[in-house]
Amino acid sequence: MSSAEVPDDPLSKFSLSVFAMNGLLMRSGERVTRPLGQSSARWQVLGRAGYQPQTVAQMAQDMGHARQSVQRIADVLAKEGLVAYIDNPADRRARLVELTPEGAAVLNAIYARDQEWSQTLLAKLDPEQLAEVADALDSIGQILAAHMDQEGDES
Repeated sequence: MSSAEVPDDPLSKFSLSVFAMNGLLMRSGERVTRPLGQSSARWQVLGRAGYQPQTVAQMAQDMGHARQSVQRIADVLAKEGLVAYIDNPADRRARLVELTPEGAAVLNAIYARDQEWSQTLLAKLDPEQLAEVADALDSIGQILAAHMDQEGDES
């Protein structure tokens, strides 16, 4: 079996680095959430619902996941009483996912564990460099989003 030639251009290198970083962040998220009986995926849905009630489709788009996978997680969280489906004044067919008080308690516990982890890691990182990288990612994301908007949903 032959291996594919990896592109050597700056955007490809950047993309591969972001993919690797995403994997590391997801694995670290599992370490933060697992002792609380949660997962990174569940944390993402709880966090989106805690930020503001949203439809499953909105969450999926924001998270870059398939709507069906977010739906499955939201349904399980609803059965456990951590989120609730509420009426959506903008679209009665697409209900909103809202954090319940029980869900807020779980999310706060996750955030507390995440803060402990973050403080340990921040002792080894340069905060100014992190801020610069975050700003650069935001700028690149805006350019990518604008480019995608120009192209439309042709793919």
